[in-house]
Amino acid sequence: MVVGTGTLLYTYAGELPSLDHLSAQNLPQTTRIYARDGVTLLEERYEQRRTVVPLNEMSWDLRHATIAIEDKDFYNHGAVNPVRMVAAGVYDLLHQRAAQGGSTITQQLVKNYLLSGSASSRSLDRKARELVLSIQLERQYTKDQILEMYLNTIFYGNQSFGVEAAAQTYFGTSARRLDLAQSAFIAGLPQRPSYLNPFLTEGYLHARDRQHDVLSAMVRDGYITAAAADKAYAEDLGPKLTAARKAAVGQRASLAPHFVDYVWSELEQRYDPSYLLRSGLKIVTTLDPKTQALAQQAVHDGIARYASSYRVNNGAMLVMNPHTGEVLAMVGSADYSNADIGGQVNYTTALRQPGSSFKPYTYITALMNGWTPASPLDDSNGAKAFPGYPVHDWDNRELGTITLRESLQKSRNISSVHLFKDVGIQKVFATARSLGINTPLDPSLPTTLGASELRMVDHLSAYSTFANGGHRVRPLDVLEVREAAGALLESNPPRPDAGERVLPVSATYMLTDILKGAVHPSMGFPVAAKSGTTTDFKDAWYIGYTSDLAVASWMGRTLSQPTPHNESMSTRAYGGLWGEIGPASSWKQFMKAYYANKKPADWARPADVTPMTLCKLTGQPAPADVAPEFTIRDLALKPDPALPAAPCGTPAPGGTPSGGAAGLPGVLPSLPALPGATSPPLVP
Repeated sequence: MVVGTGTLLYTYAGELPSLDHLSAQNLPQTTRIYARDGVTLLEERYEQRRTVVPLNEMSWDLRHATIAIEDKDFYNHGAVNPVRMVAAGVYDLLHQRAAQGGSTITQQLVKNYLLSGSASSRSLDRKARELVLSIQLERQYTKDQILEMYLNTIFYGNQSFGVEAAAQTYFGTSARRLDLAQSAFIAGLPQRPSYLNPFLTEGYLHARDRQHDVLSAMVRDGYITAAAADKAYAEDLGPKLTAARKAAVGQRASLAPHFVDYVWSELEQRYDPSYLLRSGLKIVTTLDPKTQALAQQAVHDGIARYASSYRVNNGAMLVMNPHTGEVLAMVGSADYSNADIGGQVNYTTALRQPGSSFKPYTYITALMNGWTPASPLDDSNGAKAFPGYPVHDWDNRELGTITLRESLQKSRNISSVHLFKDVGIQKVFATARSLGINTPLDPSLPTTLGASELRMVDHLSAYSTFANGGHRVRPLDVLEVREAAGALLESNPPRPDAGERVLPVSATYMLTDILKGAVHPSMGFPVAAKSGTTTDFKDAWYIGYTSDLAVASWMGRTLSQPTPHNESMSTRAYGGLWGEIGPASSWKQFMKAYYANKKPADWARPADVTPMTLCKLTGQPAPADVAPEFTIRDLALKPDPALPAAPCGTPAPGGTPSGGAAGLPGVLPSLPALPGATSPPLVP
């Protein structure tokens, strides 16, 4: 390896650094990504774009930006930075593993070139080898030579190795001609190339934040003034990036391009990006090709069905095993290669408002805190009951006193906001967090109606917990990773219901029983689902599950010009597109096709849940002598036989929810009739 170090810069004069004297395992090899069968190839990844240029053909702004953000004392210390090493060493001791934060530019060069055949950049053994080689490199070569080599080998994302390739990929220019804004933008990308991918909407926002950090570092180190930094940050890089993106997208041969990007982004958090591309890995994923094909067809047909009437041009679908978290299918957009709709944006991971599909988190929390499916809720006075927040329903009606079951099945807004407030906002948020909803949730009443954004992959993982009876589900996308020679780097065998229990099985069963009644018309097999529509009709959802499958469907109208944005799916002729109509059609098409030759099993009722006679006024177990007109039959937890049933109209001992139904206005004779056998109307 020392011989390789000496050869490294000696042979640097050619177009690419010679690898003749390095070990054969460091020769670039194609990494292949497979479906779960280990045979169906999803994508091959080894396409290096690199043009070696001397340091004097790179802009000064780029050199200064790189040094400021990566190693501000590069020219003043040796192979290592003692201060940064001490900080990293403390981290190592506290976390029992090596950190990356102490690396100098010299160390990064060694890591990304000489040691690129090693799987992990964080092993302590590898760190030791890195240190020895870094010291040797600094003894033999000048700082300018090391910086030149670094800037020609570092990975900037989108198959661009070296700054010349990055300049051409992102801005269509040479490294010599990069201005301050472009230099600061590019210099920030190597930190996390997939996360900062400027060709994706979210990645561009992250890259802009990183650009700001780079400019601030340059001001700190005296390379530029604060005024110059402000001017550079205000420069609009969008047009050139958009033009470059259109040139780069082309046609992807992958069966599931959004899924491949998702897998790659996950792996980049565990391995060096250059190692992933160069080392001939075999990556076996969880994706099922047949399921993926059914999902893609359902999305395609759904968009075609509503394109003319509701201006729909985009859709997404995610399919998971609710017991293991395995991602079986991922359709991130209608067309990955369609730049006009921002096709590369993955709407299974993008932040979107979920509409009423958020409501089950409120209702499951209520069921865990003493409410029953028969608990009466107040579906009235929406315009005045909530100061500063008038609540209206999709049909502009108020139903008075209705059961919790009817409220969720009909997706009533007023009663849902009453319940959200009575149960407790923070209790609902605690439930959502326990299920894996980690995005910010605004502590205000609109959140229960889906005003706070979340990711489909998290949303479906949470619904998977409902499907499996209460176990936390975490998405699983990679089953195993092997080196080119066959050595196993990681193995992630599916483990059914291995997550911690976060919900009681009784509450999940009752919620599922309610959501089964929200699916219209019946599909002929047990299925539970909930729709969601935003008030501006920019997002429409349908998300649900069987006992062995969880599926989320989304529709929208997305445009990339003048900047990426979503528009309303509402027209004068047809009104707005509801989740119950648009994405539900794709969801149901997929479900029927998936279960064409088999049917899912129904959920087994827990022993502590039983149909029983409940009091209409309280939703709690009714005494045996209560007149039938004052009672209702529904599911509830079996009561404690040691406690007598409370009279209808008074709280049951220990069983009335805090702030719940017992205090609702009205008397028994004025209660509305129970919902009949007719299907409720379509709801958001």
